[in-house]
Amino acid sequence: MRLAYTDHRADPGAWAQALGVSREAVELLIDSPFIDLHLDLEVPVRLFGWRPERHHGVARRTRPFFGHTDYPRLREARFTGIVYDIATNPFRRPAQRVRVTLENVAAVQRRLAAHAADLALVTDRSGYEAAVADGKTAFWLALQGGNAVSAQPSVLDGPLGQLLHRITLVHLTSSDLGGTSSPAGRDRGISAAGRRFVQQCNRQRILVDLAHAGKETFWTALGVHDPSLPPIVSHTGVDAVHAHWRNLDDDQIRAIADRGGVVGVMYQSSFLAPGRGACPRSAVIEHLEHIERVAGRGVAAIGTDYDGMVVPPADLEDVTTHPRLVQDMLDRGWSTERIRGVLGANYLAVVGRTRP
Repeated sequence: MRLAYTDHRADPGAWAQALGVSREAVELLIDSPFIDLHLDLEVPVRLFGWRPERHHGVARRTRPFFGHTDYPRLREARFTGIVYDIATNPFRRPAQRVRVTLENVAAVQRRLAAHAADLALVTDRSGYEAAVADGKTAFWLALQGGNAVSAQPSVLDGPLGQLLHRITLVHLTSSDLGGTSSPAGRDRGISAAGRRFVQQCNRQRILVDLAHAGKETFWTALGVHDPSLPPIVSHTGVDAVHAHWRNLDDDQIRAIADRGGVVGVMYQSSFLAPGRGACPRSAVIEHLEHIERVAGRGVAAIGTDYDGMVVPPADLEDVTTHPRLVQDMLDRGWSTERIRGVLGANYLAVVGRTRP
């Protein structure tokens, strides 16, 4: 079934006019690899019955928590790749988590297959390249919270491990694998099970994501991580721009960069800037620029966390507004290569090193 959306390639000038940006910004976005390292659309789908195949309308104001995306708007925004997260309910019994995770993965597969003319489930870079060449948006599947399968880690040795692209080691609660950065949990570093889990992900070429990890867990996980493979932080802010328990310090950013990984900047306003409500979108650029100052080019990326109970920055109301962010980059004198890197090329290099 084809999705109904506006294909802005037909009239990039109209999209530029609607958003108050230059045609150059729109055309650069259209011509770039554009990848979101962390999309939580599955949260409202599962919790609130949100219909992802329906175009819910381009947002005219900043919506709190969810309503930022759907399949048609992802296409309209010209995303070439999406890392699609399936979050773990930590309050389920461990054995139930495994069963429900498998059910949730199967449900996502069915929904994507129903729109095979527009969306493609992929597991590596070559699959991504084939999907984009075919005019589709590539979807990689990810788990948020390794405790989804920690009761039965052997499931990663089968088809699930081949299908999964990335696992966020911990989420907003500490688990049997390690500690969260959230004040709601306690961080004592990764456990023996956590060490085995990281090493198993390495063997299966599943990206280990250290977003949400407490500092002890972050460093002890890196200590057992295969040094030949890149770890990532899919969605975060940086502490030097805005101090927050959720954000990375400069040493952590450099550690990810030294391993060849990337750091994605997320869109939760309270993690990006002080104050209440929606922050200015310039905060996203400031966090991206700090990552590059600390770690060099090739490390910064975008992991929006749209639909993950976030309040996005003002003027980034939903996914279709991203030419504004590209315009901000152009206005700051960023080169085309630098912009394309942050939009998606930096992440593609990581994917190519892990699963070509």
